[in-house]
Amino acid sequence: MGKYRAPFLNNDVIHIIEQNKEPEQKLWIGVLAKAFDDAFYCKDERAAMDALRWIKHGHDFNYVCGLAGRDPHYVRKRMLDKVIEREAAILGRKVQVKKAIDNVIKLKIEKKGSKPRQPYTKKQDDYKWLPKYEHDYVE
Repeated sequence: MGKYRAPFLNNDVIHIIEQNKEPEQKLWIGVLAKAFDDAFYCKDERAAMDALRWIKHGHDFNYVCGLAGRDPHYVRKRMLDKVIEREAAILGRKVQVKKAIDNVIKLKIEKKGSKPRQPYTKKQDDYKWLPKYEHDYVE
């Protein structure tokens, strides 16, 4: 049987502090944790970008931090570099995908030998084919 070691004094202090939190405060801490989890580890880039925007510019972020017992300016300042880095990575990937799609479209056009379609522009006489109705009012 192993020897019993008394826990460090700080371990009890941390446990007591966590134990004194209200359930609502624990809930809002969980909301913040989920937002950061979505921002940094989510595979869905749209959800990650939404979470990153919320952290950077959201007015509700300040409110949620207040409800969680955290200083919103401190949290945002500590996480801002990581947020910007993750956002740049996602946007860089989107640019790469867009370039790849443009290359595929160009290759398909070259293969067909036809010119690319011009974007549709509305003309004044687009509605000439519609039948014209005259209103005859009877009094």
